[in-house]
Amino acid sequence: MPHPVQVRNLRKKLSERFRPLIYMSDWAGRSDEEQCFSSRAVAALAVQMVTGRPDEEVARTITDCETDEGIDAVAVEGREIILVQAKWNDRGNAGFNRGDVSAVVRGMRYLFRREFERFGEKMAPHVDELTRALNARRPRVTLVLALVTGTELHHNTRRLLDEELQELRGHNPDLIGCEIINLQDMYQAILGDQARRKVDLDIELDSPGRVENSFRMYYGTVTASTVADWYAGENGGILTARNVRDALGDSQVNSTIRDSLIREPENFLYLNSGITLVCDRIEPKGVDSPRRWAPVGLHLEGANVINGAQTGDAVRRVMETHPDCAARGRVQVRIISLEDCPEDFGDRITIAANTQNPIEARDFRALEQEQLDLRDDFRLSLDRTYAIKRGEGEPARDDGCTMEEAALALAAAHREPGFAAEAKRNPAWLWERRNYGAVFGHMPTAHRVWRCVGLLRAVRDALGTPEGTPSRRATQVAEHADLLLTHALFHTMETGDLDDEDAEQLWQEQLARVPARVRRAVPLMVDVVDAAHGRTSQIAKAVTLPERATEVADRLRELLLLEESSPAEPLEPAGPAAEDTTVPPAQPAAGGRTTRAVTRIVEQGLIAEGTVLTLRPDTEADHKNLPRWVQEDPRRGQATWRNSKSSPLVWVADGQAYSPSRLVRHIRRVAMGNEQQVQGTKYWVTPDGRSLVQIAEAASGAEEDSEG
Repeated sequence: MPHPVQVRNLRKKLSERFRPLIYMSDWAGRSDEEQCFSSRAVAALAVQMVTGRPDEEVARTITDCETDEGIDAVAVEGREIILVQAKWNDRGNAGFNRGDVSAVVRGMRYLFRREFERFGEKMAPHVDELTRALNARRPRVTLVLALVTGTELHHNTRRLLDEELQELRGHNPDLIGCEIINLQDMYQAILGDQARRKVDLDIELDSPGRVENSFRMYYGTVTASTVADWYAGENGGILTARNVRDALGDSQVNSTIRDSLIREPENFLYLNSGITLVCDRIEPKGVDSPRRWAPVGLHLEGANVINGAQTGDAVRRVMETHPDCAARGRVQVRIISLEDCPEDFGDRITIAANTQNPIEARDFRALEQEQLDLRDDFRLSLDRTYAIKRGEGEPARDDGCTMEEAALALAAAHREPGFAAEAKRNPAWLWERRNYGAVFGHMPTAHRVWRCVGLLRAVRDALGTPEGTPSRRATQVAEHADLLLTHALFHTMETGDLDDEDAEQLWQEQLARVPARVRRAVPLMVDVVDAAHGRTSQIAKAVTLPERATEVADRLRELLLLEESSPAEPLEPAGPAAEDTTVPPAQPAAGGRTTRAVTRIVEQGLIAEGTVLTLRPDTEADHKNLPRWVQEDPRRGQATWRNSKSSPLVWVADGQAYSPSRLVRHIRRVAMGNEQQVQGTKYWVTPDGRSLVQIAEAASGAEEDSEG
């Protein structure tokens, strides 16, 4: 399974750490130079993960060359020799096959025979250390396979590797060990102190009970002060990492918990529902007493509090102010080992166990793997915070965003205006499973999320600082239409590749235009709503009811694109009364379809830049008049495509850029004297004979099929 975000961040961090340190002169100028560097950097990282050496030292362990005999790095720690075979893949699915097994085993045979010259000149600095280690009384070799992949070795390859290594071991079973480091291991390594660490706990459980029917579970009591100790230092945040939320601070429930422990510590056990923990493994500690109900010692590996975070936080606070009460109070504890459980069993327990404070659907979404990955991506790609749980501190404006703000921004940027409308009307709608999947899609990158958040913030800032005194209708737009305005602006701006980390300058240039665009868009939106529903209609309904919001957004996008494609021509109402300043819904369906078609083509890159399109008449009048006019100058029937949402066609006849409909109207006016509104995307066809609207509709149908 591809892991594009992890691979991109891994490449970035490897380059930052090892680019100045790893020797590459022997590979300079080759077509696969970057691939070679990434592979060598992976080998260096693997050595660092195994030995803990600094980057400067592990960079000197690289032996990769054309004659390395399958050994990409070597390090010696006393009598232990670490050999690394590294595999890089841009898509995160590096393979290790039978041929690779043969190569690395052959290299180990040469090593044991002291045939160091076979490995090339990069092995020379390590020969003395290798010789001493091999001559030691009980040498040990650790083979490390560092593979940029999220999958395990194929079972046939693993079996062959085990057989070959067993043969090499001979009569010394401890001679050779094997360790596999995969993409996830490397990703956690580059996260460093920000990696998802685990907490181990030693617990003395009073009045214990044990269940072994299906999965191992212990239950009993501990002192409240023991619980407070669990939360000491940084452990508190790590302990609740699997919980649906962090402690909610001074909620009513939490205040009640603290008060009951302070006022009645002896009765706290009966007044509180206790704490549930899950852990990777439970191991006994000490010798069990033969007496029934005697305390037992337990060692919990990878412990997480999945229910009772509020209790734990309340007890910690009481310990700070009333330690005597915490020492006298007791807490009921339930501990479940996940060692032999199904993969999703821990999440099922988490969801089922949380009932003390009201649980919201967004709390469960915080447990989704893509949210955890997105949080890591924010740290690595942007050095910013992505807060995913209720109870976490909201980051400062320039330091990051919350999951809620990200969801609103992505809903506003969604291709369907109804998402912006629904999110504004009821933010909880975003966290329903189907809607959540559509909003976050297939793992958006931190760059995309942060840029969408930046656009939403810029729109809101502009709405909050209007020029002059806004009208009552404009004020209502500012209050209710921030998401729909963001949608309209997003789909009429040159977004470029939102996932490209090198596109920041282009994006900032676009954001700088937002205040002026909002000032133009607000009165246009008022006019669109008034034309469609009347001047006394409720703007809130027009922008939050999905069907109405879609009509408003389509018309607004068309007007914005027309305005930007011909800024010198002021938009004038096409109604019977020229003095009426409302914008009529003059054939909005055609304009809306044109706008959506061009937007989809540009955003999905469906037509290559520079493609020459041909004018194809659509109506009977077109067929009668246009071919003869085009024949007089064939350039009149051609336009070159460029990836611009507002003006994607450069007419060969005059070299100017147009929207499809504006260019067709211009052609029909000159050739036929006809000013009729048209759907321009039906007129322009690619070399394979498909019109713009057909290309867009085909892409839309393909998306619907994949979603179904």
